[in-house]
Amino acid sequence: MSNSQYEKVKINEVMVDFVALKLFIDNQWRDIESRQLSLLKLLIDNHGQPVSRNQIMDVVWHDTIVSDNSVSQAITQLRRSLNDGKDTPRFIKTVPRVGYQLIAELEFPELTTPIKQQLKQQKKTYLSAVAVSAIVTLTITVLAYQLSQPKIQVPSYQYESRLTSTPGPESFLRYSPNGRYLAFSQISEDRQQMDLAVYDTRTQSVHTIKNTGYSEEAAEWSPDGNWLVYFRHDPLSCELRIMSVKNPVETWRLSPDSYFHHCQPGYSRQKLHWIQNNLFFQRWENNRPALTKLIIDDKKNKPSVSEQHDIGTFSPVIFDIDKSNHMMLLVEKNLQQYQLSLVDLASLDQTMLEQKEEAYWGIKWHKSNESFWLGNRSLRLQSLTGYQETVHLPIGFIPDIDLNPITKQLAHTEGLLNVNLYTLQLDELIPIDLQKAKRLSSAARTDILPTISDDGVQTAFISYQRRSNDGLRHAEIWLKNKYKKTASLLVNLPEHVKPQYLLWSPNGENLILGDSQFNIHLINVYSKHMVPILTNHPLIDAVNWSSDGKLINYDTIEDKQTQHWQYNLQLATSILINKNNEPDETPQQLSITALKKLNPSYRNYLQLLASFLHQALANQLPVDNLLPSFAIYRPYVFTNGIYYVVKQGHQLYLYLYLFDKQENLKIARLGNYEQDVQLKLNISASSDGKEIVFSKLEELETDILVQGKVTDD
Repeated sequence: MSNSQYEKVKINEVMVDFVALKLFIDNQWRDIESRQLSLLKLLIDNHGQPVSRNQIMDVVWHDTIVSDNSVSQAITQLRRSLNDGKDTPRFIKTVPRVGYQLIAELEFPELTTPIKQQLKQQKKTYLSAVAVSAIVTLTITVLAYQLSQPKIQVPSYQYESRLTSTPGPESFLRYSPNGRYLAFSQISEDRQQMDLAVYDTRTQSVHTIKNTGYSEEAAEWSPDGNWLVYFRHDPLSCELRIMSVKNPVETWRLSPDSYFHHCQPGYSRQKLHWIQNNLFFQRWENNRPALTKLIIDDKKNKPSVSEQHDIGTFSPVIFDIDKSNHMMLLVEKNLQQYQLSLVDLASLDQTMLEQKEEAYWGIKWHKSNESFWLGNRSLRLQSLTGYQETVHLPIGFIPDIDLNPITKQLAHTEGLLNVNLYTLQLDELIPIDLQKAKRLSSAARTDILPTISDDGVQTAFISYQRRSNDGLRHAEIWLKNKYKKTASLLVNLPEHVKPQYLLWSPNGENLILGDSQFNIHLINVYSKHMVPILTNHPLIDAVNWSSDGKLINYDTIEDKQTQHWQYNLQLATSILINKNNEPDETPQQLSITALKKLNPSYRNYLQLLASFLHQALANQLPVDNLLPSFAIYRPYVFTNGIYYVVKQGHQLYLYLYLFDKQENLKIARLGNYEQDVQLKLNISASSDGKEIVFSKLEELETDILVQGKVTDD
């Protein structure tokens, strides 16, 4: 098989694409390093025969002198990519004192040798003869399969009207049990807090019923429709409040409200669910969301809370409960994946329906135990078996949905947002006027994850196309030089690469891109070329450049032990440095030297910084807990301190903690943050902290639209 020319080969169940540098394994394509493919090709060319370590060094590192350990590490990485075990190998066998042997079965689906072509020609007549029969059989099979699949009858909906057209966002839609009223929250005129409003479908008018100077959000109706319960909060406090709505809607704004239950300040809100005498809501405890049930006593003149219970060990991001049978649609987040599950609240049995990287917005039951509505980049109806139909494509996005229980009208919020990048230059590390900031990017795109080089000259950022004809968002990496007027395109990202962070090399020649699958890609700013260098490391952590920019240090977890590695850019290989059996430093023990090494590639990055600042600042902190703010705006560590953003009410403030002076400064007000938009906002700085680049959410606008039901399902 030596010197064979082939583009693809199947090794056992794994398809290898040598042109695309990919493996098809576990039903998905994965990137693989070119060095691993060179080694794999050598083993394939000598299939069944052992290949010595010297042969491997001569072929794989033909122009470089490497150690014997490099071969061992290369074999280890290739085995990991193929999911092959050293003790029970199915692909690569170690031949003691000789080398390594490929023992897997091989298939060459795209081999184009003359013999292969001759065989194809001989088979052509036969294949033509059976083609018609095969197509007919296949067609019948596919049709039978499709007819047997449980689908949903998609009701016809058409645009009916827009209910609101005011500046800013509207959110937390909730129809009353009789279908007449639609409660929602809208931003106040001064954009300082959210007010509670109600749309009357009979008179087609909007009534503002609460504007107290606090934020009133996520109103929910009692089952009899006589009471409204909702969140009232400011930066330092949070309560569930209750008010009577038994009288005509024109008098509701005069109805007194009263304390109902406590909630934790600072965190994002989700809808309440009042079902019979139970009120379900998302409660935060120890920086973790929990599903909580309040037992409601309604025997007196006003409902009150008699008991509180946490339900299971769920961590709800968003959820909806079917009031007829207590079945819950639950979304939770695990690392970079969102998981949608069906939960029986009586037995707490949980069935996973699907998981994906895209966030879930606006989930709402449609038919019991059958189908539900989803928002985000389209309005769609989906069955519990996974069948899905798109009903409406918005210009922007759909963050919230509710269904009228009587008329089956579908209300949803729909809107647009701009995320722009700004740069700011400081002469001294002191509070400044944000008006000095200059916009760096175009408002025609959604630009996020800005990262500035150590010298403050170059800024790289991720740019998303708002919507393309195929419905996908295309991502690119752009580069802006401080001394040039316009930015330039660096690379186009493949659709499967979901960027999480960018790290500049100290010399400004290369960038590391970390994606949602914990793969590491290397980008050279001169060649404008991106290559995957570390793949199939599900537990990769703590990625750092060496001081000369020639090595990349990183950690992995093997058998619950941390292993320290170095990737050599010149040799294009990784070398194991050592294993660490010692426990990691706790946030209280973290030294300033260790703290300065932190960057967004660390899995516990936010927790470490929040814990350090809590300890360092004690009572000086502007809020009780920093993690809710860090979930919105990712902080940044540089040589002299930490830049971080704190959300106070709906206002965002930029702070700077200085290591040497142990001083905390409020640098500037960054603007408003009125609704969670699931975008990665962050701040970055040069090594001296005087050149700053940051994301800024601007012009978030949503209106309430109604889709009228035309036909039954």
